[in-house]
Amino acid sequence: MKLIKLLFCVLFVHFFFINSVFAGTITGTPTKYETTMTKFELCTSSACTTTTVLGEKTATFDIASASAGADVGDWISSFALEVGTTYTHVQATINVTFTIAGYITDDNTNGIAEDYCVTVASPETAASATTPAIQAGSNSTTNADMSWVVPNMTGTDYGDLTTSFGTNGITKTDGASTITWIGALTSPYTPTATSAPKFTMSFDVTNMLQAYGTGGDCAIYVKPPAVSITVTD
Repeated sequence: MKLIKLLFCVLFVHFFFINSVFAGTITGTPTKYETTMTKFELCTSSACTTTTVLGEKTATFDIASASAGADVGDWISSFALEVGTTYTHVQATINVTFTIAGYITDDNTNGIAEDYCVTVASPETAASATTPAIQAGSNSTTNADMSWVVPNMTGTDYGDLTTSFGTNGITKTDGASTITWIGALTSPYTPTATSAPKFTMSFDVTNMLQAYGTGGDCAIYVKPPAVSITVTD
């Protein structure tokens, strides 16, 4: 027996990818934090071997935007849940290249030559799977959209991320164009014949734009926001 979706409310979609911490890190809040998702699924276990597809097409969402919830809600396809089946996790397939924007104020203790680290369209060293974006410091907060790439697990300037990726449900093959992320619901959800499921995600990107000094320049990257995922009637 199937339960047809009656209500789907999404406030946020985002995914953990890196928990590395650098010495002398400075932080700011991004004004843009775009991710491109190609598939989103609801799972019956942390392994996500049994899934219900909620959406499967390419779409980009700015999770720093107030309109993120409406944008994601429009993207989700119609779906049906099994009555009596308990759902515990979600799984997402995400492009490894993000678009970020913003600036970070330097406190002059991190070996950065100017007062700010800012995102730029063409950094001196472009972000890749092995290094953050690197750009000279700035005396202005003026910034532009910049690409950032989810790093490989090992062999990078970020150090060994094997434990971080495993803890946060990330699977990435070195050099791949996508990652998969599995995250737990705040509590398991079991629909009944009278259920009207409401799916809600919340987030906070405060201070998730980060940088550290390298030879007087800024190495710029992003960290994951706080995430809460709930399915209720």
